[in-house]
Amino acid sequence: MDWATKRKLQYVSAIILAAILFVVVPFFIFIYKAPTCFDGAKNGAESGIDCGGACKLLCSAEIAQPISRWDPRVFRVSTSSYSVLAYLENPNVAGEVYHAPYTFTLYDRDGLITERKGETYIPKGGNFAVFEPNVDTGARIPIRATFQFANNLIWVRNTTIDPAIDVTSKALISTSTTPRVEATVQNNSLSRVSNIDFTTIVYDGSGNAIGASRTYLDSLSPGRSKDIVFTWPAPFVTDSESCSSPVDAMLAIDRSGSMASLGQNPPQPLTDVKNAGIFFVNQLNKNDEAGLISFATSATSTHAGLTENLHDITAAIGDISILSDGVQSTNITDALMKSSLEFSSPRHKTDTQGVLVLLTDGVANLPEKKGDASYPETSALMVGEQMKTAGIHIFTIGLGKDVNQNFLRSLASASDDFYLAPSADQLVDIYTRIATKICTKKPASIEIIPRLFPYTIGL
Repeated sequence: MDWATKRKLQYVSAIILAAILFVVVPFFIFIYKAPTCFDGAKNGAESGIDCGGACKLLCSAEIAQPISRWDPRVFRVSTSSYSVLAYLENPNVAGEVYHAPYTFTLYDRDGLITERKGETYIPKGGNFAVFEPNVDTGARIPIRATFQFANNLIWVRNTTIDPAIDVTSKALISTSTTPRVEATVQNNSLSRVSNIDFTTIVYDGSGNAIGASRTYLDSLSPGRSKDIVFTWPAPFVTDSESCSSPVDAMLAIDRSGSMASLGQNPPQPLTDVKNAGIFFVNQLNKNDEAGLISFATSATSTHAGLTENLHDITAAIGDISILSDGVQSTNITDALMKSSLEFSSPRHKTDTQGVLVLLTDGVANLPEKKGDASYPETSALMVGEQMKTAGIHIFTIGLGKDVNQNFLRSLASASDDFYLAPSADQLVDIYTRIATKICTKKPASIEIIPRLFPYTIGL
């Protein structure tokens, strides 16, 4: 390269360097602005204007709106004061709203009563509750409520893992006076948690929400626990009860000849016995099963095995008749054995309480054993003990005066599980008492929903 060419390259390089120093550098310093999540433009890796991509704010297209798990509930607190609850689910596993304005609207039969507005926090991915206490309705009685969030909520991405907060030892007490829910909160995380909101919902035996309340904890140290309490000034209003668990109930009904000892057409006391048995089956719940065995000289299980179709069982009870081919004896052992086989069948649900209700109007006289007059009863007691050991609860009913009360009392699971009915008139009452006994009323269930606020809660 000659001297002139080198000189030209030096001049060009100097011009380029000057352009960089006096044009490009000032442009980047004073004019160019790098894309941010707050510049009002869609740039960089954003999915929308200042949202999506690396931005903390989420775009509307990325958001699924909160879902109402059931219609808002209104709970009476006093004559003119009510609380109202919305139970919601946020399907966005990494999206939350720090400030979500909302409106509850209460109505009676004549229309709008009042509105209650507020602001809450929507936590990411899970169930949460919005609770408003002490809503004054004057003299009007609300029958329904609606709930609505404001439009254009600002959704923020949050991928952090929530602290492990467990609520244990839940108990509902003093339900007939001033109900009270007590529970223990345990912080199983490694850091202190603050601003914890707890909403409790109390359900009756049929799963209906009958009360709600809210409380707070300012903070909870790692590994520590604290007790929380929710209270109400008056008992909950509910007429609904249900059994805590289903039962499989077998009826064993005596159809020996003595069940027509009162004569008449249709035969008595058999007709009253069948009507009382049908009444008992009708007291069972929709998740219960029932089955039927009738017995005399032998027992038959051909009527109906355990089934949830209770109509089939009541029809089978109505079809019981006394055989006319000779004298019919009383074989309680065979009735127990065939009942036991039914409880061993696939029709008996293994997680369900088995119940046998046996009714007889006579003394067991079969099966026989030479030289042992007591064998009809001892064999029945032996089978009964096997059934009780297997978890079957046995109730016995002695109809009339010609029964061995001591035997039937021993056969029953407990002495008070034997019932004596001097006449068939008492059977409906006895079956009612048995139905009540096997249906342990389900206590109200309690749900407590914790929520950790990312900011200080105003009390």
